Amino acid sequence: LMMLFGGAAQFGIFFTLSLATLMGFSLQDAASVGIIGAADGPTSIFVANYFGSKYLGAIIVAAYSYMALVPIIQPVVIRAVTT
Repeated sequence: LMMLFGGAAQFGIFFTLSLATLMGFSLQDAASVGIIGAADGPTSIFVANYFGSKYLGAIIVAAYSYMALVPIIQPVVIRAVTT
């Protein structure tokens, strides 16, 4: 079951990168947004800063919003996986 979470993260990156590119984002901006597809906040901020994305502010808000929700989401996932 845990392998599904890892696979979902990789699919999330690919899907979000593809969708952002189709919506007209530059490849650098699409990569910056695509990292959020793996639900990895600090890495998405790093990549957006590295590529100089003009969406850095929005990515920071999205990343920290996700990280703030972890204590709410985590108990539900733990119960689902361990019981």
